[in-house]
Amino acid sequence: MRHLFTVLSCLTLLIGFSAHAASNDQQVQDLKREVENLRKELNKNESLSPIGKVDSKTSMKYGPNNIVETKTGKLSIGGLVQVWYQSVANDSKGLNRLSTVVEGGADFEGESNDTFDNDTFRIRRTELRLSMDVTENVSAYIMIDPARESNIQFYQLPTLYVRNSPLTNSAVLKSGGGLQAGNTIVPQLLQDCYINFHDVVPYHDFTIGQFKPPSGEEAWRNSGQLEFVERAMVTGLNNVRDIGAMVHGSFIDGRIQYWAGVFNGPFGTVLSNPELVEGGNRSDDNDEKDFAWRVQFRPVWTKDKWHGRLELGYSRTDGQHGEQASEAGRDTPINGLNVEKTWINRNAAWAWYRPGGPVAGWWLRGEWGSSKDRFYNQGIAVGPTIWFDGQNKPKAETLAGWYFGTGYKLSDSIWAEGLENGGGMGGFLKNLEFAFRYEVFDAVVVESASTPDRNSDIYKTQAYTAGINYYIKGHDAKIQANYIWVNEPEINTGQGFREIRNDVFVVNFQVMF
Repeated sequence: MRHLFTVLSCLTLLIGFSAHAASNDQQVQDLKREVENLRKELNKNESLSPIGKVDSKTSMKYGPNNIVETKTGKLSIGGLVQVWYQSVANDSKGLNRLSTVVEGGADFEGESNDTFDNDTFRIRRTELRLSMDVTENVSAYIMIDPARESNIQFYQLPTLYVRNSPLTNSAVLKSGGGLQAGNTIVPQLLQDCYINFHDVVPYHDFTIGQFKPPSGEEAWRNSGQLEFVERAMVTGLNNVRDIGAMVHGSFIDGRIQYWAGVFNGPFGTVLSNPELVEGGNRSDDNDEKDFAWRVQFRPVWTKDKWHGRLELGYSRTDGQHGEQASEAGRDTPINGLNVEKTWINRNAAWAWYRPGGPVAGWWLRGEWGSSKDRFYNQGIAVGPTIWFDGQNKPKAETLAGWYFGTGYKLSDSIWAEGLENGGGMGGFLKNLEFAFRYEVFDAVVVESASTPDRNSDIYKTQAYTAGINYYIKGHDAKIQANYIWVNEPEINTGQGFREIRNDVFVVNFQVMF
């Protein structure tokens, strides 16, 4: 009250002296400075509002768009949270109908699917991202995902090119446990960890550490910016991480770009399940290094014109894995060291287009990919839906596939302003996006009936996905609903496979910051 009385007194004096202001400007300025000093003194006192002392102090330091104070440089914090509900078509039997499964004391023919056909909530991703600008030329980035420590315990979508349930007669399958009982992979929470040097060489920057090597479009896209709840089967071929160094060049405002780098390339970076096996934070298991490169062109790139935006790109990885010169002694691979030397590769080619004008809001995407390597899966399923339980001398195989997707986003369309002004249902509709995807991939690989130790038979799986996205605040807060129809391939009945009822309905609740 004492300070308040002082302020009121000063204000009264200011009014009283206002008549003499024209003749004595200096006095008026002095009084203004005194009042301002008293206001600053009042602001130093504790707030009278009903908040705690700690809150009153921190409220002046932190809040939206404020930068966290660090010892050196500038730290930015981001993240991604995805909570799913998934409902899987109930089918007690799996793809392999030749296995003999014992449940409840009774034998029945066929692989058990009871572990994987249950409806469930799940935490799909919990990415925490830290970006540090140490100087104007040096920055660092770290991303971890604690949710990965339990990802293997959940049914993977059929559109992922590797599924939890292997296909052939294994002891684990006969128990109905699949990878839930047999997996021994240690989850890798560390996803990205690298240092970037930029603005030193014109139009170029340099990165060293752990990250995704140059690859396709969808594999490189932020997981929180996907139009569907999950990536397509074929893009899983390139959705891997490795340790290495890379140079990036960007010209004409980013319309022409290239990436090139060298990476460890250990076992698990080709024809493997990126959810279970990665080339991430571990040493190389061969003397060679993979060389990866990527080019990207944007010949048309105008958002406000009828021709819109077009991007084209291609990427490839080549390398030699394994250290052994021949096939001999390959019965039990030890960390890839006694695996026969094999030339491997990964490829991706893509295009996406967003036209403008009267069809603004419409988008189209497509991508093709392939990958070549040997399957060395003694005792654990790491290849695309495979369990090679005795293929001693497998030859290198190539898996390939493609997808096409299209959609219509009302908030980018010519109807957006009218829907926004309409309020009510119009405002709701403005936030919707409708999407559809067709994909095909060599997702089923089995040992050849004639030469099981050497050759494999490869079959394609098709999937159709219909989706609706509701954008609460762009990709930062959205809800996605996808229904996926899955068609297993028509397989020779002599190999004992059947069509599974494994259509899936998935809802993704997402917040990204």
